[in-house]
Amino acid sequence: MASEFDPGLGRPHSAPMSFAFDTLAASEAMRAAGMEPGQARAVAAQLRAAATSAGDAIARPKLETALAELKLELLDRITALLWRLFGGIVAVAGLAVAAVRLLPAGVVAG
Repeated sequence: MASEFDPGLGRPHSAPMSFAFDTLAASEAMRAAGMEPGQARAVAAQLRAAATSAGDAIARPKLETALAELKLELLDRITALLWRLFGGIVAVAGLAVAAVRLLPAGVVAG
């Protein structure tokens, strides 16, 4: 299976598999079973469309894995933002304490 890089996910993924469907053989088999030629061609065309688009569908386990990875990434980003916020609060509190200590005694007591 070929592998190509997906810039959205930042990792390689499998390329879609190609699928061959012989509409003529399917149509002939349906006609041999008694189906009218026009109907047999229409059904064969619909089967081909369904078979070729089935490669675009994503499997549930693959979807669940991608969702779990996104949740972990989101949790990591939220954690980093909370640490930044905490650091900012500590810095502001430190500046407030320093300002109170550096001001003359009469100004703070009011």
